[in-house]
Amino acid sequence: MTTNAPSGSDAPLDRRPLPGADVLRRIAAPEYAGLLVVLIGLVAYFAATEPLFTSGSNMQNLFRQASVLTMLVCGQIFVVLAGGIDISVGAQVSLLSIVAVVLSLEMPLPLALLLTVLVGCAIGLINGLLVTVARISPIITTIATWQLLLGFSLWYTNGLPKRNFDSDYAWLGSSKILFLATPTALAIVVVAAAWFLLNRTSFGRYTFAVGGNAEASRLSGIRVRGVLILGYVVCSLFTALAAITLSSRVGSGLPDLGNGLEITAIAAVFIGGVAWGGGAGSVIGAVLGVALLSVLSNGLDLNAVNSNIQTMVIGALILLAVGVNNLRRRRG
Repeated sequence: MTTNAPSGSDAPLDRRPLPGADVLRRIAAPEYAGLLVVLIGLVAYFAATEPLFTSGSNMQNLFRQASVLTMLVCGQIFVVLAGGIDISVGAQVSLLSIVAVVLSLEMPLPLALLLTVLVGCAIGLINGLLVTVARISPIITTIATWQLLLGFSLWYTNGLPKRNFDSDYAWLGSSKILFLATPTALAIVVVAAAWFLLNRTSFGRYTFAVGGNAEASRLSGIRVRGVLILGYVVCSLFTALAAITLSSRVGSGLPDLGNGLEITAIAAVFIGGVAWGGGAGSVIGAVLGVALLSVLSNGLDLNAVNSNIQTMVIGALILLAVGVNNLRRRRG
């Protein structure tokens, strides 16, 4: 005997979440409320005080600048969550931009870009081995590699840019995919990849575990060294993508191209709620940190605020973010 399917008010509701609802719910979570309020407040303030802020050309510029920082932050978060830090990413951007340009002039572009990414991964591997095998502090290790990479870049180029104005090389930094600038599209892919690695793989779970308690993780069978090393490799892989994108946009490899990016990336990570010492944080929070810093920097530039004051503001934001995170962890 068959029965008719219920209709009208008796029909069961489809309670499946809408596409993207999980991400929106996470963004609206209480731990991000403060960031969202500050971000919305900054956007409203700059839109009211500087008409150019909301112009189409400025929005494109804002998203392009944020794209490179987003890639760096998505790499940095793997290291910080595992209890480390990588201060060398700015120097990596400089060196890898030079590597990308030089190789692209000597071989097919896809091969040149692939080799650039592999060079970046090798740098991350070296950082990871120094931290885990040689047992050198992450801060000391990456300060040392920062200076080594910067010095090599300056020596190799004599302080002069390496240029490639070929249209194929410039495509990544200046073209569009549908309605998105290519750097923005690539940044979205990087964010999705970072989120997936942290939330849907054993490597991501182990990263949180190692940052939370390395000794307990070791006793439970997690290969702590392997997790840390892989974290540094992933960090440098995403840094290589950022270097290629930035170099493509300016058409050059410069020994000072990444100057200051390491501090801004670390600031965005901590402003986004990632805990100092690791174990807690998220990609969504870190990306919100990028958005806040990018809007702040862009708005202050348009209002002709001295760059030194901007640096002071970033320093204050780092102290405030770390302090709030520590207070939240104590209360939790």
